Amino acid sequence: MRPRLSVRSKLILSSLLLLVTVSFAFTAASLHLSERWVETDLRRRAITFAREVAATIGDRREFENTRLLDLEIERIREARANVQNIDFLAFGGPWVRLLASSDPAWRPPLTLHQVRELERGRVVAQLVAKPEGRSWEVVAPILLEGAVAGAVAVEFSLVEADRLAAQIRWTALGITGASILVVVLLMGLVVHRVVDRPIRQFLRAIERAERGDLSTGVALSRNDEFGRLANHFNQMLELLAQASEELEERVRQATAELAERYAEVRRLNELLFQAQRRLRHAERLALMGRTVGMIAHEVGTPIHSIAGHLELLRQELPPEVLQGAPERRLAIVRSQLLRVGETIEQLQDLTRRPAGEHTAVGLNSLLSEVLDLVSPGVAAARVSVETDLARDLPPVAGDPQQLQQAFLNVIVNALDAMPAGGHLRVATRPERRDGRQWAQVRISDTGPGIRPDHLKQIFDPFFTTKELGKGVGLGLFITQQMVREHDGAIEVESSGGQGTTFVLAFPGVEAAG
Repeated sequence: MRPRLSVRSKLILSSLLLLVTVSFAFTAASLHLSERWVETDLRRRAITFAREVAATIGDRREFENTRLLDLEIERIREARANVQNIDFLAFGGPWVRLLASSDPAWRPPLTLHQVRELERGRVVAQLVAKPEGRSWEVVAPILLEGAVAGAVAVEFSLVEADRLAAQIRWTALGITGASILVVVLLMGLVVHRVVDRPIRQFLRAIERAERGDLSTGVALSRNDEFGRLANHFNQMLELLAQASEELEERVRQATAELAERYAEVRRLNELLFQAQRRLRHAERLALMGRTVGMIAHEVGTPIHSIAGHLELLRQELPPEVLQGAPERRLAIVRSQLLRVGETIEQLQDLTRRPAGEHTAVGLNSLLSEVLDLVSPGVAAARVSVETDLARDLPPVAGDPQQLQQAFLNVIVNALDAMPAGGHLRVATRPERRDGRQWAQVRISDTGPGIRPDHLKQIFDPFFTTKELGKGVGLGLFITQQMVREHDGAIEVESSGGQGTTFVLAFPGVEAAG
């Protein structure tokens, strides 16, 4: 991960890069132009000097006097330290003859074109680079009696000029580097005071705000953008503090009210669950044709009381509380109260139970409602619940109330089989039977299981393995009757010590039709 640079570092580095680029580019350009100007000036001086030397030759007799020319060369070299070599050349026909030279080993490299230029009276100059340094080689024509008689060749050294140029170059680069360093230091101080310090104050204020401290803002008494930003930031913190206080107060009130209402709903749900279990026992006893009136009275009175309190509770609850889990639980309570009321009325004639109205029923949603209904008992029994509901499960034709009662009987039996806790699994899946589409429901527990000799009797009326007072042995008998009334089938899979699985299957809507 690349290291993060601060705004201060970015400003200094970008300014440094720009300053170094511009400064060194400007310095390099200035030095280059200066060196070119010096070269041009030295060339001009060398040409002027060569012409002056050529002009000192007055006549042909003097030009051909080699002794006199040697003395002139010696005098010039003593007077001009930057003159390295001087040659006097005479033109005659196609040949160039050397008359006098300061260094016999040195010859100016004259081309035929340059000789032709000299014969026309023009000066020839060229810059030559040697291991010992650069030099201007200038050849000026010598005019005698109106004609070019020869030429003087002068090697004008640039070693000293190049040395001074190099010294100036390094001095300029040093001054430029020192200037850049001073500017960077000053810029760092300015950026720290003008930019970095305010930003650090903002960051500290933001960190305090993240920890919940909205009381301390940014103290900047400036008239620039940072000052205006600090004022707006402080105003924002004040508004956030006010909004946070108001929100916390509203949350406290809503939480307290919701906790109170939720406890009330949970209490009603537990009462309903207990009433449902009492009703289940009452339905079993009703099959024996006894105590119908007493059960209807004992169960109906608290049910009507619960229904009245539930309606008052719904009227008292604010709309924002009746959302989510509380609303869903109240709906479950109300629907179950209606179902219990219908069941109480059916208790009056259990010997001839009328068939309910059959509609298309989605077993997945029905099982979810049953699990919500028994959730208080599941939590109290320390039982974990797992569901595996197939999305492509076909609907079945049946009475939702009776189907719910059948599933409730099986699930309550499973909970009774796990008094010390366990695992309840409810799964659905589609299947094909005799060329028709069926919906299968599997309800499994991790209880002690059913003994093989009891498996053939579990659907018989009044058969039970529970303790006295815990049941009369009619729950599974009633469940089997309800399943058969829906053209379905119920089976049980169990072995001692390995839990029990009830398999309920119902024909799909198309098959039932």
